[in-house]
Amino acid sequence: MRIGYIGLGAMGGALARHLIGKFPLSVFDLNQKAVDSFVGLGATAAATPAELARNSDVVLLCLPRSSDVKAVIFGQDGLAAGLSAEKIVVDQTSGVPAETREFACQLEKVGVALFDAPVSGAMATAIAGTISIIASGPHAAYEKALPVLRSISPNVFHCGERVGNGQTMKTVNNMMNVSCRLATLEVVAMGRKFGLPLEIMTEAINATTARNYTSTGMLPAIAAGRQSTKFWLALQVKDIHQAITLAAEQKVPMPIGGTARSILQIGLNSLGKDAELEQMIGVIESMADTRFVEPPTNAEHGEPK
Repeated sequence: MRIGYIGLGAMGGALARHLIGKFPLSVFDLNQKAVDSFVGLGATAAATPAELARNSDVVLLCLPRSSDVKAVIFGQDGLAAGLSAEKIVVDQTSGVPAETREFACQLEKVGVALFDAPVSGAMATAIAGTISIIASGPHAAYEKALPVLRSISPNVFHCGERVGNGQTMKTVNNMMNVSCRLATLEVVAMGRKFGLPLEIMTEAINATTARNYTSTGMLPAIAAGRQSTKFWLALQVKDIHQAITLAAEQKVPMPIGGTARSILQIGLNSLGKDAELEQMIGVIESMADTRFVEPPTNAEHGEPK
């Protein structure tokens, strides 16, 4: 089975690396440096998405947003120009379910199956090959592509035959994760204002029912001076805005989610378009006028280093 992968950014690149040596692999990305690194590992570079489609049986995409997916599939020299009946497209983008279903309907007319399979997990799990893959779409196409997905990670889940269900589930996960992250940082900032050491709060929280992904991962990293996550803040804002839009379509109020989005937007407006999600730690510190960890001091002079 010949595989094509488009989108070799931080996440897509980590996922695609698991395919090297397991399948004949063609790659495409606007970042030539990223393409060259894969060629050095044994992959073949495609000049256009259309060329990649012609040389692949299964094509996977991992792009920033659904508008990028549309351009790659239906734009000039796009995948559609090189796809033929029986081929499969797997969209791993955290995209808009309704738009993904429309892409699938258009490709179905020429005998090509498209299903979504976004991923959920930290970058470390993508690199380790243990990230969760949440797929949905036609069962026959899913079964045919399953060996490819399982070569990326054994943790593959099928959320039904309706294209977009996987992206909807990813959206639910994103909203839960962000809301919990910001709530945890907010209350820990309060504890710091009372003088509680971060390490003691982290240990106590993780021994109670308040324990969560942020308290077990991000708080220890902050205490140790390590980066806890690597993700663009603008993409996080996009994901949460998308979640709230989907909720509005179903007339589901999202007061907590709306607040989380506003806090993230404050951070993005303050920090700039190239900010990373990790920098929200500083935003929360600034809002509370505190520090999660005191800066190191020069013991001799009692001054910050």
